[in-house]
Parts: sequence; C-alpha cells; structure tokens
Amino acid sequence: MNFILYSDIGENTINKSLGLPEYSYYFVLKAFRTVLQELGTVTVVRHPETEVDPLFDACRARGEECVFLSFSPPNKTLIDLRCPTVSVFAWEYSNIPDELWDEDVRNDWRIVFGRHGRAITLSSYTARIVREAMGPGFPVLAVPAPLWEQFAEPRARFGSSLPPGQSRLQVRGTVIDSHVLGLSADGLIAHVVFPQAAEELDEAPPQLPPEPVPEPVAPPAPPVPAVPAKNLRYRLAVTKRHLLTWYREALRDLLPLWLARAVALGGRGGNTVARAVLGYESRTLPPLPPSAPQPAPPVAAVAPTAAVAPEPQEPEVSVVLEGVVYTSILSPKDGRKNWFDMVTAFCWTFREVEDVTLVLKMNERDLSLYHNTLLTLLSQLAPFKCRVLTLHAYLDDATYEELIGATSFYVNTSLCEGLCLPLMEFMSCGRPVIAPRHTAMEDYIDEGAAFIIKSSLEHNVWPHDPRDLFRTLRYRLDWESICNGYAESYQIAKQQPEKYLAMGRHAIARMQSYSAGAVVKEQLREFFQQAAVEEQS
Repeated sequence: MNFILYSDIGENTINKSLGLPEYSYYFVLKAFRTVLQELGTVTVVRHPETEVDPLFDACRARGEECVFLSFSPPNKTLIDLRCPTVSVFAWEYSNIPDELWDEDVRNDWRIVFGRHGRAITLSSYTARIVREAMGPGFPVLAVPAPLWEQFAEPRARFGSSLPPGQSRLQVRGTVIDSHVLGLSADGLIAHVVFPQAAEELDEAPPQLPPEPVPEPVAPPAPPVPAVPAKNLRYRLAVTKRHLLTWYREALRDLLPLWLARAVALGGRGGNTVARAVLGYESRTLPPLPPSAPQPAPPVAAVAPTAAVAPEPQEPEVSVVLEGVVYTSILSPKDGRKNWFDMVTAFCWTFREVEDVTLVLKMNERDLSLYHNTLLTLLSQLAPFKCRVLTLHAYLDDATYEELIGATSFYVNTSLCEGLCLPLMEFMSCGRPVIAPRHTAMEDYIDEGAAFIIKSSLEHNVWPHDPRDLFRTLRYRLDWESICNGYAESYQIAKQQPEKYLAMGRHAIARMQSYSAGAVVKEQLREFFQQAAVEEQS
C-alpha cells in the first residue's frame, strides 16, 4: 500500500506558523506518519494538485494500491484528483457544514465526502455527526493521533513520580510574569497631569489688586443652517444613497459572486454617466500645459546585493517554577480555547495562595496580538497572590518535555475540541488534568484522570463561514465548576499524594489503550482493507 500525505504546514514552516488556522494538522500528520510507514510506503508532498496524480499513475503502473491522505479540513481538500482521496480531519461542532457559499462546492462537506467515498476523523464525536449527515452506512473511521510511543522517554523519567517542588526552564522568547508586573486596576485609569511651572521662584510675587470682572456679554445667536433646495439633483442624490444602502445591506450577499461583480462594475459606469448628465463633472480644472521634457538621469552602477542578515535570535530566559503548577497550551486568537475563563477562575480561586502558578504557553508569533489584552485582564483581576506566567516562545522537544515534568495538572477550558494534542500528551506522561468532557474529549476524559468541568450547549456559527450565521452548537462552561476543579486539584496535590499518583497512572493507562501505535495501526489496516474489498467487488 502506498500512502501520499499532505498538510498545508510543513516541517520547515511550523516554527513560523504557530497560531495559524489548522497549524496543528502538521503534528497530526507527523504522528500518523510513523504508523503508516509500518503499513506501506509513505510519501509526503507539498503541492498535491501537481504531485499526487503522477505518483498515483506510477503506482498503478506497478500494480500497487495508492491513496492520498489530506490532513486538512474537507473544504480545503481536493476533490478532482484521479487518486483515491481521504480527508483526515478534526471537527468540534454539532453538525458539518451543509450549505454553499462563495461559489465553492467544497463548503458543503457532503459534496466532498460524496466525491471521496469515505473519511477519517480524529474522534468518535466527529464520526457520529458525519454519519448523521451522510447516512449510517457511510464509511468513516474515528481514530486518534498515535502519540503514545512519542513520549516513552519523558514518561519513563517522571510519569510515575510527583512533580518536583522547583523546576527551571531555559526558553528563547518573551516571558510575562505577573509577579514582576506591579499589576493594579489603577493602572487602567488615565490620570490628568497638569503642567507645572518651568521653575519656582524663591519669593512669591507681589499680589496685584484684582481686575474688575467685565459684564457678561450674551453670545450671538448661531446662524440658522441653510436648508438645501430640494431640486432634481438633490432628490436624485438622496434616492441613490438610500438605494445603495438597501442593496448593500439586504441584497448583495444573496447574489452569485459573478452577478455581484457585474452589478458593481455597471454601477460605477452608470455613476460616471449620471454625474456628467447632472453637471457634477462640469466644474473641472483646465488641463495643465505640457511640461518640458526632462533629461534622463544618469544610470548609476548597480551595486552588488548585500547578503541578507539572519533573523536575530530571541534572548534566552531562565524560568523557575515552584509549588503546584498548572499548564495550558493554546492559541490566544482562538476563541474556542476560552482562556479568559481559565485565567479569571485561577486568579479568583488562588487569590490568597502564593505557591501556585498557571503557565500559559501561547502558540502565536505576534506578541502584540494579545499582550495588551492579557495585561488588561490581569490588571482587572489584581491584587492576587498566585502567579500567572505567560511563555511567548517556541519550545523545542527537550524544553517541552521539561515543561511536562514540571507541571502538576494540565488545564483545558475549551468550548469545543477536535482532539487537543497537548492534553493527550500530558496525560501520556502521567499528568492529571482539569477539563470538560465534551466533543472529542469524550473519548478519553473520565473521572479517574480528570477533574471534570460542567458544560452545556449553546448556539454558535461554523468558524470558517464568513456569513456568521447561527447553524450549529458548541458548549459553554460552568465557571464555578472551573474554580472547583482548581481547588480540588490543589488540595489533592498538597495533601493526598497517593491519590495524585493514582490519577497519573490512570491517565497513562487511558492513553495507552486509546492512542498507542499498535491500536491505531490495526484500526487503519482494517479500514483500508475494507475499502479495497469494496472497490474490488
């Protein structure tokens, strides 16, 4: 069997792609690649529209089977290839997109699945909603990313032991530490500072007698604004303005794209003609006289191109973590991650506790996109004795493993999840978690390894739908339940070490049965064998 793999973000660009939509598909592909290599030959492509079909033709000429696995959402997966194609995707909402917009048929995922004939999802929750749309007999496999073996070494180092009382991380990037910021809600108020005298005199100036106060003079009445004459030009202009507003607000988004463009071009041309007829273009300046020809400037010798200087490295910062450490890894721009509730519940629960830290590892290259928001939020919550530590840095594998080892609990407060790789990775290393049990997390979160956050459904939009129409559902979290999860976990970490270790062992066992390579490989083997039998029949 030949497997052709594709992800929009590759190994050479992942460091510059943190926080971008679908950036986590690279890590999913990386996890699946090892297992697929045990089932056949694996080829990774960067341009599937030109590379996949030639590879497929070569395999078919050799009499070998071939399938293209696109690690991307269905609306970004090709549907016109000769090679059999399967979308490997995560989805966290209550239904799949089943409407068209922007003249792209792939926005209706039913069309994509109908062309492909099968699909692979990363959770049983997603597989269930695909069958609801495509029918109970549609072949869809629910299989997680096989990451159990990837964390064998850190699991052996600290998977069965208590977190250390103190740890040190060396990171390259920016660290925002609430303990050194001097946070105060007063800092959010703009104070008016009056200018002072340039210099102070040693002696006060002599007091002069006060001048008589002049009689107040009533200000002149404001002129009455002139009412424009309601001539033909005025009435046509008002009509045009209201027609344009009605068209843009009530009609334009309902038209096909080609018709909307035609109306826009036609409107510009008609506007020019109308202005000429009504005399708007009659008051133009006379044309400028032709300027004298200027002599051509002398051609300067082309200087050799200087070598491009390499990007400066971020400074290395030493971070010390003490006490009970809670960690979360997220993109601050992704509203689904709901990190405001995570931070506010933490600061409120531990406002009088000093030996507790929340580490926020932000997956975002541009610090300015969330820096002010973070500082404002922390200032509004101040004063608090607990510590919030934000890491704006790319962590290599070794540093990431050290962060897992220093962590007491991983925290997830998402409104919906397609899989959540960091949550699974920390659990694979024996770290209990605080998380809701909804969407993809239904597959592996239970009370044996987690403090479960209560949640309930709410209306929402498909995240990539530019129309922002309420077509689906996601979950909202009980904020008090988040606070309870913090308080209960802290009490267990400080006073019940045996229960903490038992939760860690349960997390490891849960991940082994769920995401081990042997388990995932057997599921993939059966899925592709069944597809081959159906194609032959």
